[in-house]
Amino acid sequence: MAVVSFPFPASVLGQEVVPDTASEEGHRPNANDKLESTPWSMTMFQGWTNNNSLNRTLRFLWSHSGEYIYSLDVAYTIPPTTGFGRFFDRLLAARVQVGGTLNTRRQPSGSWIPEVSAYAALRWRRLPWNHIVATSFAVGEGLSMVSQVPDIEIETAYVGGTSRLLNYVMLEMTLAVPSVPLVQLVGRIHHRSGAFGVFGDAVQSGSNTVALGFRVHM
Repeated sequence: MAVVSFPFPASVLGQEVVPDTASEEGHRPNANDKLESTPWSMTMFQGWTNNNSLNRTLRFLWSHSGEYIYSLDVAYTIPPTTGFGRFFDRLLAARVQVGGTLNTRRQPSGSWIPEVSAYAALRWRRLPWNHIVATSFAVGEGLSMVSQVPDIEIETAYVGGTSRLLNYVMLEMTLAVPSVPLVQLVGRIHHRSGAFGVFGDAVQSGSNTVALGFRVHM
């Protein structure tokens, strides 16, 4: 028997209309979409400071200086429904985050140096392979203050002096099981530098720490 179709919307015929979420939002569902409901996150990690520059660190050329860093980080993601969040979401497809980190740096001598860092970051987390491994990348910029200058920053100050207050750069990648994206494995580069003399005479002073840890979104 032939089926006759009528050129009327399903709502006129009394049928329930199921919206196409993917087409309405302009993208397909993604494992990291669950993070939209949890703007706060907490991270704990341990880091190993090395003797190399940021450039060499990014090329995986690491030489441990003997300093260890233990950190607690709290971050807040600005919702894309706000004007500021919407701007970066549409312009760069990124989420804006603000965060602060409490660090304690264990020196080779055994002494401890407290450190506080604050930053603003852009995070990219809607990646096409997230159904395999839920991933995100972030770049952050801010300030870092230590109670006293770490040994490694004194030893590597080849040009100029050192400073307790320095520029802070955070580079980060997270990995998670797609079904549990709220718990992530975190890899971070914790970078302090004088920004070529912006902070006093700290022309070439700073440190680079490679850190691993876990983040929980709340």
